[in-house]
Amino acid sequence: MKKTASSAPPTRIELLAALALGCASPRAAAEPPAESFVPPPRQEPVRLVLETAAGEHLDLADHRGKALLVLAFTTDTIASQAMMRTLERVARRHPESLAVVAIAGDERPPGTLRLVLDAYRDVADLERVTIALASAEVRVGTSALGEIERVPTLFFLNRAGVIVRRIDTVLSEGQVEALIAPAIPRGE
Repeated sequence: MKKTASSAPPTRIELLAALALGCASPRAAAEPPAESFVPPPRQEPVRLVLETAAGEHLDLADHRGKALLVLAFTTDTIASQAMMRTLERVARRHPESLAVVAIAGDERPPGTLRLVLDAYRDVADLERVTIALASAEVRVGTSALGEIERVPTLFFLNRAGVIVRRIDTVLSEGQVEALIAPAIPRGE
């Protein structure tokens, strides 16, 4: 996975923007920006097995029957951090019908990466988002997710496990709610 943000430390303005995004109250549901729509790479259910930060195997197919959001991210991009916090808040509102998997594309030795991801999970207070490590096929773009050129990239898989949207931008809580609404049972 490539990232477009530089590796330089965040500026004060970037930090304030991230804080504002993380603390903002949910906005009215709005459709994700149309210009960010990228057609899904495939029309069949996704088959992808990843290793979680805890060292367990995670098959995305295990989430069939639920809406599934898959986020490609890196720990050093503020946009990824903002998106992760947004997804956590949305996932907490839909514990029975939404699963969220975040795939870390950081390039560090696996042991070091696991330590970083444990700290990341704790600092971000992630309870509902499962963090996984990018596999070799995800990194080179041959997985069912296709090539990932920037982070964050969000994939929305319907209850059948088919990618229905791929969005390469940061969304508000309202936009995420609008995105998943067709796959969430009424009243939840």
